Amino acid sequence: MDEKEMFVNAYRTMVLARTLDKKIVTAQRQGRVGFYTPTMGQEALQVGMSMALEKDDLIYEYYRDVPFMLHRGVPLETLIDQIMGNSMDNEKGRQMPSHYSAKEYNFMSVQSPVATNLPLAVGAGYAIKYRKKKNIVVTTFGDGSTSTPDFHAAMNMAAVFDLPVVFLCENNKWAISLPVEKQTKVEIWKKAEAYGMRGLKVDGNDLFAMYEVAKAEVEKTRNTGEPVLIEAVSYRMGPHSTSDDPSKYRTDTIPEGSEGDPIVIAEKKLKEKGYIDDAQIENIKNEAKELVDRKFEEREKVPPPKPESMFQDVYENPTWIIEEEKGDIL
Repeated sequence: MDEKEMFVNAYRTMVLARTLDKKIVTAQRQGRVGFYTPTMGQEALQVGMSMALEKDDLIYEYYRDVPFMLHRGVPLETLIDQIMGNSMDNEKGRQMPSHYSAKEYNFMSVQSPVATNLPLAVGAGYAIKYRKKKNIVVTTFGDGSTSTPDFHAAMNMAAVFDLPVVFLCENNKWAISLPVEKQTKVEIWKKAEAYGMRGLKVDGNDLFAMYEVAKAEVEKTRNTGEPVLIEAVSYRMGPHSTSDDPSKYRTDTIPEGSEGDPIVIAEKKLKEKGYIDDAQIENIKNEAKELVDRKFEEREKVPPPKPESMFQDVYENPTWIIEEEKGDIL
């Protein structure tokens, strides 16, 4: 894949993620979906990181990484099924919406408490080093996660043992309603120095800048086995979740379609390079809308999990207690 094709494909993924994002938020307002954590505004930083990775790399993601998952090939159906909690959902409807898993694509299961994925990623990095493998681990988290014990423990262990882990902080400026300047006194990337690892900051709204930094740092980590902390500065254009009203606590916004929108920034640079034109942009957006609408309608018809599924996946062979409980309920 040449550079033009690579970046046009990245842009197509960003548009698809944005289209899905808006579709699910609208569906939630209509009562068709229970809950969702929007991704709008963080498409470029996630896709830029994904572009730099190899197939066997592991990702310990958090609940706002839909563009990341789409770019690495996770089907729309997998994401929509999880959000709806239907019978085709990998988690069988047991997880909160937006708490995805896609083992086939090396995405681990999302946990609700922030930063709890970081120590798990470090453990995976230790296993990679022990087995002398060449793949790496990427773990993603928001700016608010950097104030948790799990963040500090994970960073320290990764640095002490020289583990191949890329810590990607998706600094969208808000930890729910808490602005980043009230959450930490120092810039997040500078925290790396305290643990003895590389740290740097990048404009997460610029797809090209994000890819350039991600490619260089991923290559260093793969070759040296040493961890890195990347602070990708972006902006959460929507609410923290569909249960949140950001108008109650913030006045500064980056409206969709404005110059600060990462999709608009990508379009401008793609056109400057001659990789894409307005007609292609319109076609990509129309194709994304048609695909999302069609897949959403299809998955909405999938029935919910059967009641007996609640007894599965605990024991390899059900105990007599499980069998007795099943008899009482079913």
